[in-house]
Amino acid sequence: MSINPRDREGRYGQGIGLLLVFLCSLPLTAVANRMAGAMIAWHDPALAALGSTAIPSCLVIALLFACFGNANLLKLPAKPWNSHTQVLRLSIGWMAAWLAGALALAVAQGHWPTYVHAWPARIGFLIFGPIGEELLFRGLVQERARQVWRGSGTPAILISTAAFSLHHLFIHTAPAGLLVAQLLFTLPMGIVFATLRERTGSLWPGVALHVLTNLPFAF
Repeated sequence: MSINPRDREGRYGQGIGLLLVFLCSLPLTAVANRMAGAMIAWHDPALAALGSTAIPSCLVIALLFACFGNANLLKLPAKPWNSHTQVLRLSIGWMAAWLAGALALAVAQGHWPTYVHAWPARIGFLIFGPIGEELLFRGLVQERARQVWRGSGTPAILISTAAFSLHHLFIHTAPAGLLVAQLLFTLPMGIVFATLRERTGSLWPGVALHVLTNLPFAF
């Protein structure tokens, strides 16, 4: 069966667009927050901590989503929560596994792991960071991948998960061993969040689970 040349050209264009979105998504949050933090600190050193709230990157991503995103993803899931049995099972299973892993890490280290220590960073870690990342990786990257693969869920999930995992290398500074370990837990995390977006057609379940995932490590 022959492929229409226009359709082939359209697929190539969508593929190039996906590649650009994928590559740009990796450093976007880190660059936006660091540049905003430097500008704020230059204007008023007392407000330098605002750069760690992730508000700058969230605003940039929200603007990009408003221009290129699918507004339907901002709607609540069409079905009531109690009818999303698979979604609830996946969410509960993920949180159980996540907390069990955190407890094992706490026992090994002798203390509960905490990723952030100041309130501006906590605000970013719990609110603006999750919202921005869901808009970027599940809203823009995953949606673009679905267009390339004609709505097929699995490739889109894998593409958005890869971008989500790799972008953490830009926002955290750590020894190589810790960065590899970080990839090992951001990969399943990305798959879970992307699957929620596929099954519900909404970004909000992923945002809620993202916040719950970060919550135990904020204090």
